Amino acid sequence: MTPALSSLLLGLTFQARTMARSVDTYFTLVTAPFSTIILMSMMLYSGRTDLAAYAVVAPTLMTLWAAALMFAGEMVSDDRENGRLELLVASPVSLAMLVFGRLCGAMLVSLPAFLLAIGVAGVFFGYWITVHHPVVFVLAALAIAVSTAATATALSALFIAAPGARIVQNTLSMPMYVLAGVMVPAVLFPGWLEGVSRLLYLSWGADLFRDALTSGPVESVAFRLFMTLALGALALALGSLTLVRFIRRARADGGLSRA
Repeated sequence: MTPALSSLLLGLTFQARTMARSVDTYFTLVTAPFSTIILMSMMLYSGRTDLAAYAVVAPTLMTLWAAALMFAGEMVSDDRENGRLELLVASPVSLAMLVFGRLCGAMLVSLPAFLLAIGVAGVFFGYWITVHHPVVFVLAALAIAVSTAATATALSALFIAAPGARIVQNTLSMPMYVLAGVMVPAVLFPGWLEGVSRLLYLSWGADLFRDALTSGPVESVAFRLFMTLALGALALALGSLTLVRFIRRARADGGLSRA
């Protein structure tokens, strides 16, 4: 097993165990039912019951991104403040892949979010969502989760290397929801804005996620999966480079805890 893969699996299992012992991890799930109620009410009021699936997909993706922001902003910083970062850097593990693995584990929080959204839509509004293309659905969910973890790794590296950047952490939610088209598909945006949206992995993943719930055929599955994963991989590469530079600078300064 390569050091990178070993670091990823170590981070994944550690985060999964940590989440199992901490109830605080699942606070991001609280918003999923309420978001579903709001969006489903909008669909029913406008008479667009055919878009009920959109009101289930959106809260799931919103919860996923909110969890990613939360962990990206706190994970490595907590390790540094508690004196664990020095031990991690001194160990043979890859810090970037360790962070990526932990964030992949954190993405498990999205699974109950989808179930909550389906339950709210069915129990309160009588619209039970059917997954017409289960294979596409599973592949899209995995691709989105992995790319979200990869993007969060890049954000985590940015927050560490430039602590002042954490000020914008809480402002990154709504721009991503809008630009990625978690509720309104990017194809409905003005031409220039759709071009910007297509630079985000989540816009490709959100479209594929929605299409998996429709009864019609799903087009360009392989290409859209590739774009979702490729944009996530690009973010992971940038995050890894930032973390490497952070470690080098911290070592040169003589202390990781104050870097």
